[in-house]
Amino acid sequence: MSDFLSFDTFITPRIIRIVFVIGLLLIALATLIRVLWGIWALSLFTGVILPLLAGCVVTLLWRIYCELLLVFFDMRDKLADIAARPRV
Repeated sequence: MSDFLSFDTFITPRIIRIVFVIGLLLIALATLIRVLWGIWALSLFTGVILPLLAGCVVTLLWRIYCELLLVFFDMRDKLADIAARPRV
C-alpha cells in the first residue's frame, strides 16, 4: 500500500493494457457491424473491403498509440534505475 501512496510503482501501464484490449474489441465490433451493413447494402468495395482495410489501419494506429504511452513509463523506469546506481 505504501508503494501505491508514494507513487513508487505505477498502475497506469496495467490500465493501458486493459484499455488496449477494450479498444481492440470495440474496433472489431465496429468493423464487423460496418461489414454486415455493407453486405446488406450489396456493396462489395465500400461495404466490405473498405471497412476491413479501415479496421486494420485503425487497429495498427491504436497499437502504436498504446505502445507510445507505455514507452514513456518504460523510460521513467529506466531513468529511475540509472539514478539509483551508485556513482563511481
